[in-house]
Amino acid sequence: MKATSYSDRDQPAYRIAYLIAGYIRNTLTKTEHTELDDWVNESDHNMQLFEELTDEENIKANLAKMDLVLVDQHWQEVNNKLAQAENEYRKKQKRTVWSMAAAIVIIISGAVLFLLLVKSKPEQTTVMNADSLQLVPGSNKATLTLADGSVVDLSTAKNGVIDSNLVSHANKPADGELVYEAKNNGPVSALHALSTPVGGQYKVVLADGSKVWLNASTTLKYPAAFNGKERRVEVNGEAYFEIAKNEQQPFRVVLPDSSVVTVTGTQFNVMCYSTATQNEVTLVEGRVAVAHKGQTQNMEPGTQTAVSANGLVKYTGVDIEAITGWKNGLFVFHDASIETIMTQVERWYGAKVVYRAKTKQLLNAEILRSEPLPKLLGLLELNGYVHFKIENKIIYVLP
Repeated sequence: MKATSYSDRDQPAYRIAYLIAGYIRNTLTKTEHTELDDWVNESDHNMQLFEELTDEENIKANLAKMDLVLVDQHWQEVNNKLAQAENEYRKKQKRTVWSMAAAIVIIISGAVLFLLLVKSKPEQTTVMNADSLQLVPGSNKATLTLADGSVVDLSTAKNGVIDSNLVSHANKPADGELVYEAKNNGPVSALHALSTPVGGQYKVVLADGSKVWLNASTTLKYPAAFNGKERRVEVNGEAYFEIAKNEQQPFRVVLPDSSVVTVTGTQFNVMCYSTATQNEVTLVEGRVAVAHKGQTQNMEPGTQTAVSANGLVKYTGVDIEAITGWKNGLFVFHDASIETIMTQVERWYGAKVVYRAKTKQLLNAEILRSEPLPKLLGLLELNGYVHFKIENKIIYVLP
């Protein structure tokens, strides 16, 4: 927007207008969300104003009154309304500067709804077409490989006992979940492998009570029951672990590069896809130690250890919400690059991505993973820095 000549006393109004508009567009960062929440909770007046400006029916009503030919015209209208509001404010001291904020939000939200309405029509967009209908969101899909090499498709298997042996049995109580129950401590335990495909996810409760959520394209290898001095599993892909505490029997996660995460009871995320340049262990709760080629890194909650050819590097103050959002059914992008975003889109929707253009602009959005692909891409397009086209199950990233 062009600079305006308003006084410093009015700047808070513009800031709140920007935050509310960002809320409507779903583009606020985590810090901006907190800033907006703090303002809304300051007073009943603020809360009422926020509810009015973000009410869908109010936005639609204002949208119906607007000329929706070009978004640029809306920005010009913003400036005109602001100028009018400033003149009226100077003439009438009782007039609140929030009318200017409302003007900004109404115009911005109107433009956003206009874009959404246009993109929802198949004949007017390159996003919604027959090809996009084949790229559906992922779901609860996985296969279980048993000790004898036989494979069970858990997507189609009926609920109930999947496998039973001397030391444990595996049960499928509901769609998307596999639960192991230990029978007794035997000297040998069968080794199982749970694998999710592209566009798949699954949860498993191991025999010790530990819970593991598998993201798309992930394989977890584990014993049907834990015997001996340690509990050891192997993972390739991405998984979230919630480990049952047992200091006498440490839990160890082995990554494809032979890194070992050791823990007695905690929650953490592991991302170790073979296509990634480094493996990442992010600690949510408790303490873990990451060991690799003679190096050991002790971690605290809110930290991440990156494992690469250069060794171990620990980062503090990492964005836990963005890293673990997938477990809660969300795409969470906070200052994320388009490459980071589209990598997740590829795995979840089973698409291939081709870049015809790239942007250095970092994007912000929180979107349900259950959303249809055209809607997800349409929301990402609202930033104005990138566009998409789908052909033959390929998503083209356009300028």
